[in-house]
Amino acid sequence: MTATSLAKLGCTTDTRHAGVYTNGTIRMNENPLLPFDSPMTDGFNLTTGEEWSFEGVSADGKSGMAYMLSRGTIAGHLLAQRTFIAIVWPNGTRYMESAFADISTIQICKHSTIGTWYNETSGLNWRFESSNDYSQTVVKIDSATIKGTITLDSLAPAVYQNGLVYPDRRGNVLFAPYIYWAETVPVATTEVNLVIKGTPYTIKGIGGRERNWNSFNWAQLSLTWNMLRATAGPYTLMAWIYTSRVDGQTYFTSVIMKGKEVVFRTQEREASTTSTFGSLDPAYDGPVHLTSDPSGKPLPPSKHTGYVLEMVDPNANKHWKFEIDYTQTVYLFPSSNITRVGGFVGALKGGLVGGPQYLGRASGNVQDMI
Repeated sequence: MTATSLAKLGCTTDTRHAGVYTNGTIRMNENPLLPFDSPMTDGFNLTTGEEWSFEGVSADGKSGMAYMLSRGTIAGHLLAQRTFIAIVWPNGTRYMESAFADISTIQICKHSTIGTWYNETSGLNWRFESSNDYSQTVVKIDSATIKGTITLDSLAPAVYQNGLVYPDRRGNVLFAPYIYWAETVPVATTEVNLVIKGTPYTIKGIGGRERNWNSFNWAQLSLTWNMLRATAGPYTLMAWIYTSRVDGQTYFTSVIMKGKEVVFRTQEREASTTSTFGSLDPAYDGPVHLTSDPSGKPLPPSKHTGYVLEMVDPNANKHWKFEIDYTQTVYLFPSSNITRVGGFVGALKGGLVGGPQYLGRASGNVQDMI
């Protein structure tokens, strides 16, 4: 379909070419009402970037994956149009791949948004299509090494980093200095059917996806973080604690949803008798430490083995507590000369303190000091 035909249908298309950038300052979007899958920059210089990130964990917690579509300079590739995927099978075997497209396009129409990353030389074609209410996302991968589909059916509404449901004029997409974030699909049921270099990879479980857009690269902006999404019984939840390299401050957010309703949200860590607060602390007594792939340069195992997540609403007299244990490493590799970044899947248990306790599954990522 031509650009003219798409325009007649009320569609807009944003196209970016690998290696094409501008000099000078680029404005980052802070408009809370702009659809989350929209391009979030007014162009690209050599430091700006944006990502569409996805995760999944199997129902038994024994396998998981992370994958990402991005625009921005990385690893010496000027304004790269990059695809990334990392996978772990139940037996612990891993696969990780970065590939580079020539062109990426984001096509926004009345009812859906389609993103495509493709390389005419290699034949690589990654495509996601999402309904504009974010209820369903379908990813299709076609390359020399990977073929198949991934689906996400949302269990929770799209939320801002301050826990408000999209769309809301009070929503805030700036999480920390130069770090913008929107949780497009906090938690979803997911089904993965891929063939990777001839080997099948399948998941039925939970997953989710999010958007990040940054004025500078992650290594320049970030010291440490821990981020997770999970489901247990009637609850879906997400949390992120992040320490900035820019100002040395720690930023936090956590949200609990029950069905399509946010029942708890906070960005405060300090205990209070009048307002919500929470914490996401490392745990050290679980069975699994995150480890680097044995086929690459070894890194020390992670010090922690999971988390304890607590959320308190003193006005409602409610206190939730969840304990998360890693069950598999999805990836772990250096992200700078002093930090490493990892992906995990895990098991959790918890609920309201003094109330019913539930078992569930989690996925997420972490950056810590080497």
